[in-house]
Amino acid sequence: MQAGWYPDPTGDHEFRYHNGAGWTGDVATNGVRQVTPVPDLSTPRFPQRRDPRSGTVAMVFGILSMTIGWIPFVCFVAVFFALVAIVVGVRRRRFESARGAAVVGIVTGVVGLALSLVGVWLSVVLIRAVAEFEDPGPHEVELTACEDVDGTTRATGEIVNLDDGDRSYTIVIRLDEETTVDAVVDDVSPDERRPFSVDEDLRFAELDCSIVEVNGPRPFGLEP
Repeated sequence: MQAGWYPDPTGDHEFRYHNGAGWTGDVATNGVRQVTPVPDLSTPRFPQRRDPRSGTVAMVFGILSMTIGWIPFVCFVAVFFALVAIVVGVRRRRFESARGAAVVGIVTGVVGLALSLVGVWLSVVLIRAVAEFEDPGPHEVELTACEDVDGTTRATGEIVNLDDGDRSYTIVIRLDEETTVDAVVDDVSPDERRPFSVDEDLRFAELDCSIVEVNGPRPFGLEP
């Protein structure tokens, strides 16, 4: 073993000097050098507590945070993973054998943290979209006709926006005991009365038209 500074095998300090023949009491931690008693490494009472392989921990947590960071709600777990990757990476990069994995952990942790912010934003957008769907605001709605037109069942009606701003609606209409359809009405101005209609092929069905419920716009326009 050549003379030089190496990671302290006792784990008590960051580095310890080896004079080529054996370990000395010359140690250094965070750039501060001092002299300590010469350790006895002939017995296993000095475990190597600073495991260089722990740089892999930072890398794994960083990759996990980067993988799931953009997913709504899961992103909050990714924030924790990213912080672990950055903290462990910063601590372990000073060890030569762990530096590569530690740096990868820091970089992927920072990227994962940025993606987590995107995930948080998507979570807020999703929550607002669902809340808007479940709360259509004040309105009046009624069916004006339910009839068979050339073998096609047609239900027509009107909805009035009683809110202070523009509103969009998803009106669920029951045509018979088993069939419901949605009428989508977009961008209704305050106090505007907007007609709507739906058509469905229900030949020989016993019509029983009614409005089941009125919701806001479908989140992101998704079909139920």
